[in-house]
Amino acid sequence: MTIPRKRIICALALILVSLFLLGGACKNSKSSGPGKPFKVAFNTWVGYSPLLIAKEKGFLKEEGIDADISFLEGVGEKNSALIRGDVDAVGHTADAAVVSAASGVDGQIIFCFDRSLGADGILTKKYVNSIRDLKGKKVALEPGFTGHFFFLTLLDEAGMQPSDVQIVPMETGLAGSSFVSGNVDAAVTWQPWIGKASGVPDGKVFITSKDRPGLIIDVLYMNRSTIESRHEDVVKLIRAMGKATDWYATHKDEGDAIMAKFWKLSPEEERDTVAGMGFMSLPENAVFFGTSDNPGQMYKTTKSAAQLWRKTDVIKKDVDPKALVAFDVLNEAAKK
Repeated sequence: MTIPRKRIICALALILVSLFLLGGACKNSKSSGPGKPFKVAFNTWVGYSPLLIAKEKGFLKEEGIDADISFLEGVGEKNSALIRGDVDAVGHTADAAVVSAASGVDGQIIFCFDRSLGADGILTKKYVNSIRDLKGKKVALEPGFTGHFFFLTLLDEAGMQPSDVQIVPMETGLAGSSFVSGNVDAAVTWQPWIGKASGVPDGKVFITSKDRPGLIIDVLYMNRSTIESRHEDVVKLIRAMGKATDWYATHKDEGDAIMAKFWKLSPEEERDTVAGMGFMSLPENAVFFGTSDNPGQMYKTTKSAAQLWRKTDVIKKDVDPKALVAFDVLNEAAKK
């Protein structure tokens, strides 16, 4: 029996289309598609907990989505994972998002988890009454990290240059212990070291993030390709995190227990850490983001970071701060 030529051509066309689609699926297999859990990587920090709570309390499921949480501690590790498509999003500070953009990651900030309200700060000797008193002194901090950005902001406002102080590079926690041990004149650090300043005879807390709200913020930074290909799911993700923040506001004991267990903290450590931050609701996010025509504090923070990181050669190229902020996606979630 002879098979009609037209039927053979149609069959071959269908095979070619199937192979093309299969090849495309294999090529993008690392990126989560519709219906698949978002792949999110965090460094070890309680501030990202709204996503954790959204997962634990079923708010993600309620929205018809899910998220798999993994851990990557360094900005460089996160950048590589984002570029490879191993993850869809990472937990960052806003200034770290600027570093990622300058490193070739095409992403946007889609949600602000929290503002640091005392969890970060600078410890100094008691004789330091202004940032200018640190001229020529040893300051321990982690280069390129959010505390560095915090310190550079204060220097810039005082008309000082980084070269005006002796920066002693080290990990943020070690900076705090180095100050307590008397090895440096000042340290840019975080809790629990901020709380230990009172135990240093000639030491004090010079300033904390509580004095500069909106400067140190934890955000969810997502690959632009994921935002574009899974727009509706991203809106649902933001909405679920907003629900989690609202839930925590009225269920703090249960929420604290969830966070302490997940982040492997004692109840006291978890409470002390959370006391130095403020989780942001979805309406608060909407105000903090603003719109592309009338941007809020989020844009101001990323703009400041872009300028200071470039000025001090932490990044080697200019970054458009407005392009880093997903105004439309966040506001769409906030309206529903």
